Amino acid sequence: MQLRPLRVYTRQFGFSLAILPRTISFIREQKIWKGMLSYGWVARLFIIIALLGGLKFISLFVNWINKVFGANDAAEAIATMGLFAKDLALGSYEMLFSSGSKYIMLILLEVVVFHFARRTLEILTGNEAKAGWKDFVDAQIRMIKVAFRCWVLEMIVLTILSVVFGIFSILDFIEPVLALAVQSYFLGFAVVDNYNEQFGLSIKESVAYAWQYLGVVMALGLFFYIMLLIPFIGTVAGPCIAAVAVCIIMYKLSDLHTMKDKPAVDLEEIV
Repeated sequence: MQLRPLRVYTRQFGFSLAILPRTISFIREQKIWKGMLSYGWVARLFIIIALLGGLKFISLFVNWINKVFGANDAAEAIATMGLFAKDLALGSYEMLFSSGSKYIMLILLEVVVFHFARRTLEILTGNEAKAGWKDFVDAQIRMIKVAFRCWVLEMIVLTILSVVFGIFSILDFIEPVLALAVQSYFLGFAVVDNYNEQFGLSIKESVAYAWQYLGVVMALGLFFYIMLLIPFIGTVAGPCIAAVAVCIIMYKLSDLHTMKDKPAVDLEEIV
């Protein structure tokens, strides 16, 4: 596992956040979605199930909206918004952030992630990448493995944090920040692994390689985390944007598209 100086990770993080807004224009201009439904009825079924899953998250948001508009005065409305922010920071949306729900959504939307990542790489490299049903199935199986691994490890780390801060309660104000960082890392890795997979890295190799781009992993994980807060739209748009963004970012910062075993390009030379 090769680690880099903190300043490099910080610059990776900033670079990744700067790319994300441009990704939407890239998707629109290049029409990345074309051909997405060519993977068969099973792929379409996954998308429909994911959309229905997104509807479930709307109830959380609507409930909060009703409380805000049902407030008796401005002070109560502000207090309600404050409670919402606090709940979010503390991870009280247990169904979404303290369970495997977000990883289930990733699994269901793998067809979208797979297609968007493949099409983006075609555009960036200029090389057509033919993908059939078997390629999609292989990608789906890998996403299931990665999602399960991330979910289990995330739960283990969060449990350890809970125990530690339960003992040292004087420092419990740090727990929400660390919990967010942990979830962002594992969610971000699940996204970055889709890029690494395109170049033949095993899951084990992908984990080690991703540590060189921890800033990218954290930025994409945080972005995905926030997108999941947007009812329905964010559930679907998050994977689409992240799948394209990770290709653009990693194509710029890493060297997997040229030679897998060559040392990664120094970030300072390209940013």
